[in-house]
Amino acid sequence: MNTNCSVVVADDSHESADTLVALLHAMGCSATAVYDGREAVEACRALIPDVVILDIEMPFLNGCAAARIIRASAHPPRLIASLSAQRHWDEPMKSEGVAFDVRLSKPARIEQLCELLARATARDPDASTARPGRDPAQAIIVATYRSDAVEEPEPDPQWGRMR
Repeated sequence: MNTNCSVVVADDSHESADTLVALLHAMGCSATAVYDGREAVEACRALIPDVVILDIEMPFLNGCAAARIIRASAHPPRLIASLSAQRHWDEPMKSEGVAFDVRLSKPARIEQLCELLARATARDPDASTARPGRDPAQAIIVATYRSDAVEEPEPDPQWGRMR
């Protein structure tokens, strides 16, 4: 999958951010990891990415505040996605007026990332897109990336590997 998409990933967990960036690189993206909200705002100003993925709970500037600043910038990204391990994190954000384009749960699933990238590279990012096909490398990467997930990965019938 070659998306020609640039992504900034902000997560205070270095391991989580770096793993997600490695996965995005394998998917053909230019991706940069930063580790707090202030670094995310600065990276977006410098790199002008297509997509920003923000962890909600980060030091110095949380994901909600960073999203507001990034969206109000001179060159906002096409999509801003939130990333959280909490089940009900979106309840307080609604009252704060924070609007993320996409919600990702930790760990992000390959299908979510494919849809996010397809939407970001479409002419109309609000248009629904078909699920991109899976190639063998993605199946292997997902099995590695999701190794700490609570649920067991499902076998992929097309490739005979774990999703």
